[in-house]
Amino acid sequence: FVDTFTREQMAKYSKELLVGSSIVATVSDLTDIPGAKHISPAAADVQQAWDLAPKDIQLSTASPNGENFNIAFLTRPTSLEGQAVVVDGIRQTEAPTGIKVTPSGLAVVGVGLLQNLEANLVQLTWLAVGLVFLFLWVRLRSLVRAVLSMVPVLIASGVATIAIYLLGIELSPMTAVGGPLVVATCTEFTSLILLRYIEERQRGLEPREAIDITAGRTGRAFIVSAMTAIAGVGVIAFSSLPLLANFGLFVALKIAIALIAALTILPPLIVWADKRGWVSKGMLDRPEAPFIEVPDHRADVLS
Repeated sequence: FVDTFTREQMAKYSKELLVGSSIVATVSDLTDIPGAKHISPAAADVQQAWDLAPKDIQLSTASPNGENFNIAFLTRPTSLEGQAVVVDGIRQTEAPTGIKVTPSGLAVVGVGLLQNLEANLVQLTWLAVGLVFLFLWVRLRSLVRAVLSMVPVLIASGVATIAIYLLGIELSPMTAVGGPLVVATCTEFTSLILLRYIEERQRGLEPREAIDITAGRTGRAFIVSAMTAIAGVGVIAFSSLPLLANFGLFVALKIAIALIAALTILPPLIVWADKRGWVSKGMLDRPEAPFIEVPDHRADVLS
């Protein structure tokens, strides 16, 4: 069974597996004659080879009582998704009565970690969103201000996820935690803009003037800060290790989309909401006139 199983796995997963090594495979290679039909080695030959092998080889290939037997598969450079196919296939092997096939090793640990992270990716992102939202609600003392800060965050996370899917970036244990990282980074961007805007409103400026001053005074520093973050993690994308390269590209792309969302979505959203008294309410030391929607007649005048 061991000889047949090893050859079947090597033929079935030739793109993922490089070689399958065991005491049975060693004896099989020694007794195999080129051009002749392959015959699995006899149990007595395998036992004799194991008895003559060094102690370390004996311990690494089989247990002294004969109840456990190891087959070491050397994998080719491949992703965890590719290794997951091999691990799942081995688990589904139908072994003869009295024999149980169990995959083990670093590949099983990595595949299990990836599957757990992928299964909990959505939960991790929403947990990060919830905790950040609660903090903003307490810190900003307003449900509306907290919601406004989170709108670009949610948009950036959704758009970035679609972009990553279209680009074919593979998830890994490192990239799977990118969702909470983007939530934290984008929230920093939105909080800086919102709090700076409130400072300008406290100086007596109207919403449109306040957002213009906010963009003019903090825009350059804001962009430089974001670009340095993108460049810092973007360098990792040039790593020769696929795990690190995907992580660098994954995080850099998400931060870039978060920056664009914060700069393009939040400012007009703040002005629209503050004209209705939802943003600076309770933050100003002067009464605000009620908002009245006035139709824009400039088009009629120009015509």
